[in-house]
Amino acid sequence: MTLLKKLQWSFGLLLFFFVLPVIAGQLPFNKQASTPIKDPEDKQVVYAATNQSALEKTKEETKEEPEETKEQPEEPKEQTKDPFKVLLLFTHSQESYQPMVKAVSGKAAFYDEKTNIYNLKDTISKHFSMNGIQTDILGVDVMKELKLKGKNFADSYNFVRPYLAKRLQEQSYDLVIDFHRDSAKKAATTLTHNNESYARIAIVIGAEHKNYRWNTAYAESLSASMNEIVPKISRGVISKSGDNVDGRYNQDLTKEMILIEIGGIDNAEAELNRTIAVIGKAIAKSFITGKQE
Repeated sequence: MTLLKKLQWSFGLLLFFFVLPVIAGQLPFNKQASTPIKDPEDKQVVYAATNQSALEKTKEETKEEPEETKEQPEEPKEQTKDPFKVLLLFTHSQESYQPMVKAVSGKAAFYDEKTNIYNLKDTISKHFSMNGIQTDILGVDVMKELKLKGKNFADSYNFVRPYLAKRLQEQSYDLVIDFHRDSAKKAATTLTHNNESYARIAIVIGAEHKNYRWNTAYAESLSASMNEIVPKISRGVISKSGDNVDGRYNQDLTKEMILIEIGGIDNAEAELNRTIAVIGKAIAKSFITGKQE
């Protein structure tokens, strides 16, 4: 081998070892090795996009909340328009007060078709409204309807029952009051306080039904509040059961129902009005604010 060929051979070997790393870097297996590095990056991008969408939904929901918050002040307005609700009924609708009947007709009567306890409904509603109480009236002149249908006084509670049950299915009330007039005389039903005379009340609860304890609790609370406003204006809570009494007075239809005997046959209109005002204040004190005097 000539010297020139030896030099060419040596140069070729050197060139081969110099170029080999470059050639190796271009081979396909290195590209495959680099692929796993990109995969996690792609997955993170997709994951980030999913989170972004959920975040936007959350922001949209959060944006809706202030709108609901803005509407929240309207809810108290609705509560103001629809405050503590009381249903009034008058099972013995034509029970009357002698002084009131005499002032209108000149006769003394304990029952009257025109001047009677049922006609106090507007006065009661007015005084209740002044104390933040909304009133509905069960507009049935029970005793008038009994006469038209040939029924007697003893049928009163059974007659009014379906009317009351239907109303309670249609509407909910915080308190239901059946107003009556007591048959007791003036000495038992009249009270003087601060030089003003008032018609005293008694609250009657039927003790022969499942709601008895609930009705009693409402009655006792109201009675106590009335006596705090005008001492002894309430004669207390009277429970009735046994023979010759109703025993339930339709109070089994709702646990919030009571029967109030307001005044007696000898009480005057002014005395009744003062007592109705006290009842309104006492309802507010017992069941709404707890603070009214």
